[in-house]
Amino acid sequence: MVTPFLLKMSKNTFPLKEHLKSKRVIDRLYAEGTSVTAFPLRAVFIEISTEEQEPTAAILINVAKRRFRHAVDRNLLKRRIREAYRTGKHEFIDTLKNNNSKMAVAIMYIDSKKSSTEYLCKKMNKLLQNIITKKGFK
Repeated sequence: MVTPFLLKMSKNTFPLKEHLKSKRVIDRLYAEGTSVTAFPLRAVFIEISTEEQEPTAAILINVAKRRFRHAVDRNLLKRRIREAYRTGKHEFIDTLKNNNSKMAVAIMYIDSKKSSTEYLCKKMNKLLQNIITKKGFK
């Protein structure tokens, strides 16, 4: 039996359908996107039509090879950023749903030093709030 409490709980997941994979949308994102920063994270985002993407927000995570030469370090940071997004996305997704909007977002790590997961979680929440503020959503 499912209780009402369990229905209100939202899942902390980051399924494949929320990953941004469309080359056409990615090219448009970098060509026309608006950016916000919450150091050490930077986001480029665009609003997309409902036909282009199934989920409310499609996310792309990027760590530059120029800053981290070893793939192990890049993968570590990408895992930490994914975890930060996964745990802090609910308010962002709810705001987009309330405004009947869908968004493509590229999140880039712009520091040259590694950051802890806790620090990235704080900065991710701030970054998502900055996106909402810049877009003018309530």
